[in-house]
Amino acid sequence: MSKLIVLSNRVSLPNPDKPAAGGLAVALQDALTEKGGTWLGWNGEIVSDNIQTDHTAAKPQFGKIIDGKIEYLTCPLTQQQYDQYYCGFANNTLWPAMHERQDLIEYNQAEFDTYQQVNALFAQQLKAIAQPDDVIWIHDYHFFSVARYCRELGMNNKIGFFLHIPFAPLSIWKCIPTAERLVQDLCHYDLVGLQTDYDQTLCMQACTTLLKAQKIQHSLVSYQQRITTIKCYPIGINPAQIQQVAKKHANDRQDVFDLKALKHQKTIIGVDRIDYSKGILERFDAFAEFLQQYPQYHRRITELQIACPCRMDILAYQRLFRQVNQTVEKINDTFAQHDWLPIDCTNEVVPHETLMGLYRLTDICWISSLRDGMNLVAKEYIAAQDPENPGVLILSKYAGAAEQMQQALIVDPTDTQDMVNALKIAVEMPLQERLERYQQLMQGLTTFDINDWRNQFLSDLRKNHQLENFKQPMRAVNTAYQLL
Repeated sequence: MSKLIVLSNRVSLPNPDKPAAGGLAVALQDALTEKGGTWLGWNGEIVSDNIQTDHTAAKPQFGKIIDGKIEYLTCPLTQQQYDQYYCGFANNTLWPAMHERQDLIEYNQAEFDTYQQVNALFAQQLKAIAQPDDVIWIHDYHFFSVARYCRELGMNNKIGFFLHIPFAPLSIWKCIPTAERLVQDLCHYDLVGLQTDYDQTLCMQACTTLLKAQKIQHSLVSYQQRITTIKCYPIGINPAQIQQVAKKHANDRQDVFDLKALKHQKTIIGVDRIDYSKGILERFDAFAEFLQQYPQYHRRITELQIACPCRMDILAYQRLFRQVNQTVEKINDTFAQHDWLPIDCTNEVVPHETLMGLYRLTDICWISSLRDGMNLVAKEYIAAQDPENPGVLILSKYAGAAEQMQQALIVDPTDTQDMVNALKIAVEMPLQERLERYQQLMQGLTTFDINDWRNQFLSDLRKNHQLENFKQPMRAVNTAYQLL
């Protein structure tokens, strides 16, 4: 019987004292449990570089944990791999590229080479553990190239790839010297999943333009005799579970923010990693402008910001961390009164169940992403609401969630006045309108949840994409194209 093998940069290891917080981790664990499977990835540790006599990297040592039907295989990265594969090419080249920050893209050939080396090492581990009929599911931008190395090792398994972040437009790909190679690598997958219709369109454009791949139907491309499906799978959440958790923890003692002291105020919740894709500074600027234009709301509204630092080994993130905290301080210095602080900001990581309780208790959730794959905060906030007195979601049009959540207040985060206007509407929105928007948004969340997302992707991956009726016609098309 075939099993599922999942590869992701980080692995959600079993912990009886701390159940998996994110819906994605739970969904993947459920899929692995169904027929038995393996979850493979980095364990978060960094070890000293270990160079063999032939100057190639030593193979990593994988640790094994077995929990029920799931086998967890994790390994450390060497310092060089962490610096060049993770901080370097993955997060200094691909991440800004995928988020359309051309100004922040840094390319270094040695970092690309190490990225390829790490992808090859994980492919070798997949070769060692996979049976011919096993299904392999690769996650995210750290592993664009794994399938290429699997194919070079002779693996004919069904291999799928899901990109959790946005896909870059063609103009950005052209800024990366190895763009053609990376898009070629994607075509070694049987199925490439994207978050939105827009991302699917961009991926198809990259394949047909950079590679001159042949487009077949809406979601199939043929390149070098291999057919790859490129399709949109908007990731969801488990709304029923989140509703239950939020209701249970809404009355917990809140150590993050003093909500009892704010009970007579409108509260805005913002939850972001401190990343330049999240538009945190743009949101703060808009909030300051709102306070400037509407002084009657002083002492009547407070923004509660959870801003978690990340990737602090990277200079751009160090700078942004300082800017965020300096901006909070400046706004508070400008508008604060003796009994009112406009922005209450914490850099602490908040437990998931506590966060769901906070969502339920706050009046507005404000998401101002400049580019985002999906942004599950939007979906979790709605799912956590009190059905009889729901809050309002302000959502950036550049977040993937905006494609599905049009009943939110959709804003352009680069337009300060647009966000100010949306905040005014949110603050003053009557209950009946809040109920109508909430009910429509919840219907969308339940129609296609996290389990539907997982099941649809795996169902499509297990299908025979190398369709027999395509083989001969496509060979003829490719031959004719080469003769042009």
